[in-house]
Amino acid sequence: MSDRRQPVTARPAPSDLSAFDWRRVAYLVLASRLIDEIEETRLVPERKVLYQFSARGHDVPQVLLGSLLTHPKDGVGAYYRSRPLLLTLGLSLEDAFASPMGKAGGFSDGRDIGVVCNLPGRDGPTVLPMAGDVGSQFTPAAGWAQALRYRRDVLGEAAYDGALAVAHSGDGAVATNGFWSALTMATTLRLPLLFYVEDNGYGISVPSHLQTPGGNIVENLRSFKHLRLFDGDGTDPAEAASLFQEAVGVVRAGEGPALLRLTVPRLSGHSGQDNQAYKP
Repeated sequence: MSDRRQPVTARPAPSDLSAFDWRRVAYLVLASRLIDEIEETRLVPERKVLYQFSARGHDVPQVLLGSLLTHPKDGVGAYYRSRPLLLTLGLSLEDAFASPMGKAGGFSDGRDIGVVCNLPGRDGPTVLPMAGDVGSQFTPAAGWAQALRYRRDVLGEAAYDGALAVAHSGDGAVATNGFWSALTMATTLRLPLLFYVEDNGYGISVPSHLQTPGGNIVENLRSFKHLRLFDGDGTDPAEAASLFQEAVGVVRAGEGPALLRLTVPRLSGHSGQDNQAYKP
């Protein structure tokens, strides 16, 4: 098998879609969008939420990815626009609303902006503690992947067989040192790490082509050894579902790391304070 792969955009056969509970996918997407709408139209204007990062347009692929993270030893490094993914992995609607409002009793107990959180893996995947810094999710995810390998191969713990780590980011984060450090670790050590990059064309207010030459990180990584590459349209649920299934399957099978890039629209600004004046 070749150490690298051309980007994949093939549509799935109908049978590929049966792995997803599409009613649950729709419910979680609508729940995420309702939270965004209430925050944007009520809670931010009322100053009850000070930091709002809408995931509208990014939500369907995130829910699809979360639906495939079923191994109890899976780990996820996420960022401030990952709320749909977190809802899929068990974040309650109560916490999703209360934590951005600084309410006590949630995952941060009101001590952090609500979209920066963690979810201990009680009965499923662990969402690693998040930080607001762009690119800070990559190296912890790579560390989790390395720990999975150690627990399985060195300690002989069969419970870790087939588990993977996910590093979820936007396109702006691939310009950070955290991304390149994690990518080097994952490819040289052939770690079970999936990079999922949702590309909305902007890194905060900077167009992608001014941070990533050519604007497509997949095209730029074709020469990387031991890295499987996937590229597709995040607005096509069937295509996105197929690509996630293939990418997750590659990593779970022990074939090394993979990177999946999906193009998605940023329907809102970078944050609630963004007037989007930089958009054409």
